[in-house]
Amino acid sequence: MANLRSFLWMAILVAGTPAHGVGQVLEGQAGPVEFIGLERWDAQELLEAIRRLAPDKPLAACAVTMKSELGFADAAVFGHFDADSPELIMSGDAELYTVIVGVEDSVRVRFRTAGSETINLPAPWEALKSVTEEDFGTLALATEMFHSRHDREGIRKRLEPYGIDATAFDPTWAMIEVLDGDEDHLLAREVLSRDLSWSSRATAASVLANFSGHDTAWHDLMATLTDPDGRVQSAAEAVLRGFVQADRARPIRWEPAEEPLAALLDGTNLFASPTVMKVLATTQIEQEFGRRLLKEAPDLLLAYVGAKHEETREPAVDLLKIVSGEDFGADPHAWSEWLNAPPDDS
Repeated sequence: MANLRSFLWMAILVAGTPAHGVGQVLEGQAGPVEFIGLERWDAQELLEAIRRLAPDKPLAACAVTMKSELGFADAAVFGHFDADSPELIMSGDAELYTVIVGVEDSVRVRFRTAGSETINLPAPWEALKSVTEEDFGTLALATEMFHSRHDREGIRKRLEPYGIDATAFDPTWAMIEVLDGDEDHLLAREVLSRDLSWSSRATAASVLANFSGHDTAWHDLMATLTDPDGRVQSAAEAVLRGFVQADRARPIRWEPAEEPLAALLDGTNLFASPTVMKVLATTQIEQEFGRRLLKEAPDLLLAYVGAKHEETREPAVDLLKIVSGEDFGADPHAWSEWLNAPPDDS
């Protein structure tokens, strides 16, 4: 079941001269492969280098090769299937469209420094922390589906094709939902900013699933996407994804989270980029602040706009439409001109 959970988490989560960094599509063994965000690398040369250095590894694992052997500051791989049927996906009969995102400049990747303290946690927190340490896949999926937990039939239909019993998440949901007091909110914030333990921080991120009504919870979750530990990042992203999927999104004042947002939009934690863009759009980021933020680090966003794969470019276009009140579609040149025009001309 652990492998199936990991697969589901990944699946829920995976003419002319192109503009700088926009999509370049090649034919792969399992289907099309699109590279976005490249600066110095040519897509064909990069694909050949990946295959040469890691001939026995699936393309889905190439982010490690790109970072460890090809000098990329960060990289991420997303798999999109051409079928909605979980049965087809699990059987391997669905074609896979792979999107590989790369950032080459290390200045653009700015993870925050983890805390250095050990904060004592009350017993209910320790119980949830034990799930975090023993079965992180369960925690991540349970957290993402937390706000949908009362839709038993919907949860069953979602999980049954993957051989997962929806009732397996009931104990974790029960542990999370009791940690909804003001003292839990304050402790979560403290642990995320100061605690040394990755599992304590991941647990704290999951506790914030109870606090969608607080702007500070959204801010802290965005900041946690820049945590140096990937498991902590994933826990925070699961909460944000759950907020959006369960229609918990509402207008948020994002300016207090400017520093982590700038890092994320510039290329920090590429696996979370689509979620970041969706969250900012669905929470109606303020237009003046949004324009200033996007103008500081436009390259990755415009690379997403230029993606050939519709599902990949859609979050970037939606975000720009919210910020601008305009609609230039999938045209990175037009959006770049808008971003660089004086505000009074927009």
